[in-house]
Amino acid sequence: MKVFRYILLGLIILNVPTFSLAVFGATAGALTNSMMFIGLIVYFFMEKKYKLIIPLFILGITYFSISGFNYTGITEEFIKDAIRYFVFIIGATSLAKNTDRRTLLILFIIGGASVLINALVFPNSYGRYSGLYLNPNRAGLVCLIGFVLTYTINKTYLRLFFQFVLTIAGIMTLSRYFILVLVIINVVSVFVNKKNSVGLLAGAVAFLIIIGTSSLQLNTDRFRALKSIFSGNAEVETITKASRDETWALYHDILVNNPLIGVGYREMQGKKSQKVSIKSGVHNTYLMVLGESGIIPFIILIIFYLSLLVKSKWFITTQQELAYMAFTLATFLLVSHNYFDNYIVLFLSIWLYSSVTVPGKDTINQNNITI
Repeated sequence: MKVFRYILLGLIILNVPTFSLAVFGATAGALTNSMMFIGLIVYFFMEKKYKLIIPLFILGITYFSISGFNYTGITEEFIKDAIRYFVFIIGATSLAKNTDRRTLLILFIIGGASVLINALVFPNSYGRYSGLYLNPNRAGLVCLIGFVLTYTINKTYLRLFFQFVLTIAGIMTLSRYFILVLVIINVVSVFVNKKNSVGLLAGAVAFLIIIGTSSLQLNTDRFRALKSIFSGNAEVETITKASRDETWALYHDILVNNPLIGVGYREMQGKKSQKVSIKSGVHNTYLMVLGESGIIPFIILIIFYLSLLVKSKWFITTQQELAYMAFTLATFLLVSHNYFDNYIVLFLSIWLYSSVTVPGKDTINQNNITI
């Protein structure tokens, strides 16, 4: 079952179905997507059964049932989306419980490396890179999670090397979210353990290399703004241009006028919306849930991720990566409106919940890495 488990994890964490659809076409996308979901079902029945993550189940029930009342799109698509969500959170529970940190670290390093390959071997005119993830912000999340998991590596030189690689990969996305959260995690880690201060070196060297390398084909405006921060003359207008709070503000009236049951499934997701004329998408999972299905699912979502933050803080001195992962996931939802089909976020949420809430002697994801 180990090989089967690794294949499933690769399909999920390396974003294989979505990447296959975009690069190789509909047939490859459908095939790999079917492999992932059928594989999760088979794995669920073949492996030991673990307790369902009840908060995610209740969240799905309330979100899809309430948002479905006002949905005006194709009913078959709505039903398929709901089924996929429930199959995933049920099937991935056993997979997450049987996934150790070493495996996660390796896969996220591979994911981060794909961003570097994209930037160095397959540069583009857009100048922001995402590797297997097709979206720079999602690629930034992957690099952050990989960075967080490096704190479990015992050997300092290996930890620094992988932190260096993942920092460079994350900068290649030119994601403001990545840079902000990376700085926060680094600062907090120093307070947790002064030995983590060497990690600041890896980040500093990575930033200097990126800024000092003129041959990289990076987005001109964002790269210039990044360089200006270190020159002491930050281009505030570029840094804050199209900021998330401006995007959220566009949906103010919709949120205020429909607080109880929202405006319906997909209506806060930009181009997918049928009734809402704003096509940028709200870029905030919390607001998306509130706007599409109202206050009840919104409160459930808030409580779930707040509980992960609170519970993970008790591990800060022994398993600091759990607290950093909880913070990364909770904040990523502030900049993304793809949640119920974002299988990387859902899998990490299940894995983290299992780690901080229901640990046990038979759960191998509690083991530390001893590289």
